[in-house]
Amino acid sequence: MASEVLNLTAQIVTSHASMTELSPKELVQEIKAVYRVLASLEEEMAAPEAMAPVPRARKPRAVKMAESPEAKAVEDETKLPVGDPDYMEFMESREG
Repeated sequence: MASEVLNLTAQIVTSHASMTELSPKELVQEIKAVYRVLASLEEEMAAPEAMAPVPRARKPRAVKMAESPEAKAVEDETKLPVGDPDYMEFMESREG
């Protein structure tokens, strides 16, 4: 990033010096001043990222699942627990 700041400094000072007559001493002072300002802006832009709080992972909420009356009726009819492979096979046979 320092090369980017240096490149921007050169562009700004070159543009200003082309419109204004500067002595060599004034030119050096302007280069330093512009570089300092751009470098401080770059630090300010980088600082919030470094200091930003890390978001905490949310815990999943516990969800209490209620079994529908229809599911209970089917379970009572088949006497097989929901999720059982035999139950799934039984449900497929009922659909077709």
